[in-house]
Amino acid sequence: MHTDPIAIKEIGLAAARGIAELPWKPHKRNVATLCYPAAGIDSSLSGIARWQALVKKALDGVGNSGKPPLLVASCNGSAGEHWEEAFDTRDLLAGTVWENDCLPVFSSSCASGIHALYAARELLTSGAVKEVLVLAADILAQSNHENFESLRVLAEKPALPWQSTSTGFIPGEAAVVLKLSRANSDDGLPTLHGPELGSDLVEHDGLSDVIERLSPSNATMIYGQGTGPYENDAAELAAFAAFVDKKVPVTTPLSHFGHTLGASSLLSVALAAILPSLPNSEDKTTDGRPICRGGPPWPPLRGNESVLATCRALNGACAATSVEKISHAKAQRRKGSWKKSVTPGPLMSQTLKRLASEAFEHRPAQPPDVLMLRLERPIAPLPSAVIGGRLLPSAVLEITPGFASQLIARCWGYTGPALCLVGSVEVDPYGLRNVLRESGADVFQVNLRGSGDNRAIEWNV
Repeated sequence: MHTDPIAIKEIGLAAARGIAELPWKPHKRNVATLCYPAAGIDSSLSGIARWQALVKKALDGVGNSGKPPLLVASCNGSAGEHWEEAFDTRDLLAGTVWENDCLPVFSSSCASGIHALYAARELLTSGAVKEVLVLAADILAQSNHENFESLRVLAEKPALPWQSTSTGFIPGEAAVVLKLSRANSDDGLPTLHGPELGSDLVEHDGLSDVIERLSPSNATMIYGQGTGPYENDAAELAAFAAFVDKKVPVTTPLSHFGHTLGASSLLSVALAAILPSLPNSEDKTTDGRPICRGGPPWPPLRGNESVLATCRALNGACAATSVEKISHAKAQRRKGSWKKSVTPGPLMSQTLKRLASEAFEHRPAQPPDVLMLRLERPIAPLPSAVIGGRLLPSAVLEITPGFASQLIARCWGYTGPALCLVGSVEVDPYGLRNVLRESGADVFQVNLRGSGDNRAIEWNV
């Protein structure tokens, strides 16, 4: 399918303006005691109330009238104790015009926002909608923080990214809203090329694959992650080096906003649209690429410059898109392929064990264009997964919604888009599946219905 460029009409943002102490008393064994809280948000707010406050601030940054289509993305939703309810948009969007729509949430770890962006592009290029809002939001929450401590991916203090000494990141929070429409070559708005979506697999580098499929040209900046630990950063740098000249500088939202989880990939796209040219410093990555760490004001996008924005999520989801003034090359959907499939390691959740077992049985003869997992409620941790008041690292990964869609992709050896939508299985956001299928895409949908750890699994519905 060929697609015309998509224009970024407006951007709304709620994010940090500096670093602060955690708003709760951290455990003495914790590595990280700092965070990047969003500016202008009451520090006493937590959970759903905090998520709502961030989202309201971001939505206020874009002009709205009526009830435009809205695609929602989040890694952890409202987090907190009631995990199976954390993605219920009837609560998350209470007080907005969408509160009764039961919208599902695109959730795939750090790639959540760019997965929703992929869906928005499909809706716009099909003509199903003329304008769409893409919202990605994640909050600072003690439960999330403790989970990252279990995974040992947090840093003690801010540091230069892409260095061999990197141990991890400092968490932040953000809500990002992009108002998108079909592009007009005369409107002068920044446009999107992509996104391309894929997965890390055995003997398959997902980030290199999506950058190669995107075929970025005239890149003057790369918005990467640099979240550490260094093994992750080295792989990220290698993917850049394979396709983008090492003279092209790299930057990351991490330096100013912390790692904002599911909002981070959409934040990179937003910053690429409004802050593409940063002053170079003398800092370098370990492979010699310049690092840009300057502060505002930044000059706007000029001429035919393009900015590459990439994401490699902890669950293995990878994505790449570019932002430019106007794209003359039309994007083309590329069919996923089969690579080496793998039997997953030990799983705690019985539902996930069955999902992995059945995945091998239901692997289609030909790779689909899109794998779509509909998860009615997120997987809750089992009591046996908690030791010393903290979740086991394997359990942290399993309860993150996008783990389930990536699990199928790994079992299949599937390299294409693997989306996970949390919420009512019956609600198809603006007919997305039909839009994909009418465009000629082969969509393989899997439904996980119910709650608890004994769910109904429906294949290729």
